[in-house]
Amino acid sequence: MLRQLLNHTSVTAAKTGSNDFALEFVRWRRKPRWLPVAKSKVFRVPERKKQTDEERTELMRLHNQYKTQLRSVRQYLREEVIHNQETSTADHIVLTPEQEEAEFQHCMDVNAAWNAKIASERDARLAKEREEKVAYVQERLDAGKLRDEERRERVNERIRQEIEASKTFVTRDNLDEAIETALANPVDHNFAIDGAGNLYRGRATNSLSN
Repeated sequence: MLRQLLNHTSVTAAKTGSNDFALEFVRWRRKPRWLPVAKSKVFRVPERKKQTDEERTELMRLHNQYKTQLRSVRQYLREEVIHNQETSTADHIVLTPEQEEAEFQHCMDVNAAWNAKIASERDARLAKEREEKVAYVQERLDAGKLRDEERRERVNERIRQEIEASKTFVTRDNLDEAIETALANPVDHNFAIDGAGNLYRGRATNSLSN
């Protein structure tokens, strides 16, 4: 429908000589379901279709046949239920109160034995899990202690290095001596490298240093 509408629009545009879009309204083939009943049909009562005698007779015959078949199925199912109840009652062994009590006690004994077995298995499993957890916690504690000792050793080594290095620090007491030492021993950090890879230290030097 959309293709026909577009074709019709293009033909109309070609006839009119205009390229503007042409709007065309499309009616529904039937009234949509969501619209209410028309006002002209609100109070209209549809005429009931009249049945002929032959049609009424045929419908009655089919209705009676359906009812008869349905009653037959119900009766068959009812007899099957009664037969099953009788069979189950005949196969059922009626026990005396003493026999029922003995059977109940036997079931209680079997249940108690089963509960005891499950309890022993549960206790063994919980004990194993407890031991594994204790071993895991102890392992973590030992690893933590070893980690702390290694960290303490690194810290102590760093402190010893800093103490040794502090002996050469320039303080307020040896400031004059350090200045005199620096002036008496000048250090030139300049150097040059030639094409052969020889290193020449200092600004003015004729010596070669490998």
